[in-house]
Order: sequence, then structure tokens, then C-alpha cells
Amino acid sequence: MGVPSASQGSELVELANDLRLACQIISRRVRFESTSGIPPHQISVLFAVRRGAQTPTTLAERERVSTPAMTRTLNSLEAEGLVSRSRNAEDSRSVLITLTGRGQAVIDGVYASRDTWMVRHLEGLSGEDLEALRRATGVLSRIGQA
Repeated sequence: MGVPSASQGSELVELANDLRLACQIISRRVRFESTSGIPPHQISVLFAVRRGAQTPTTLAERERVSTPAMTRTLNSLEAEGLVSRSRNAEDSRSVLITLTGRGQAVIDGVYASRDTWMVRHLEGLSGEDLEALRRATGVLSRIGQA
């Protein structure tokens, strides 16, 4: 791929900005469409824990929060019966956080709610727009994995 001309560079910067803003708007709207009543930052932790047991420190690093802030979040999630703590068999000084059945049910509900929101907004689009979104989804996925 060659070096873009000044006008191409400007067009790419404008496209990059427009695309970033559109993705942020959609992401924000979808994130707040959950009907679970659980704050988005706690949902994010549940999504992380669904991948497997993790330590509070690992979760804090992943979520880019302090360990005390993560401890408060985990305390809330545990009080709601959404996660549980157990001793780490590999390091008895630490605990592992796992998702409970109730936590999995909340995640399933969040996914369903978010998908329903998205479907409602896709239903009125033309076939041409839907095809453009199908193509864009593939491109965006590749960009996200780069």
C-alpha cells in the first residue's frame, strides 16, 4: 500500500473520525439498552468472568480500575448472587471469581436485550443498506482484530 496523497490523507482522516464516532455512538447506545438494572461497568466485569475464573487483580487490570474499585464492584456482584469467590487451588493466597447461574442468566438477558434493540433499528433499513452493513461488519471485524 503506497503513501496516500495529501487529499487522500485528509479524506482518510475524515473517514476515520466519522467511523470512530459512529462506532462509539452505537456502542454506547447498545451498552445502555440492557434491561438487567445492573450498571454497565458491572456488566463488563460479568462479561469478563464468563470467559473463566479470574482473580480480582486480573479483572482490575482488564477493566483499568484500581484493585479497591474492583473489590467494591465484586462485592456488589457477589451480594446480588451473580459471581462467587473461591480459593485459588494454584495459589491459596488469592481467590478466583466465577460466574454463577444467576450471573449467566443476566448475561443472556443482556445479550437478548441488546440484540432486540439492534434488530428494531435494522428492520426499517433497505436491502441495500443491510447489505452495506453486512460488508462493513466484516471490515470492522478485521480492523478490530488487527
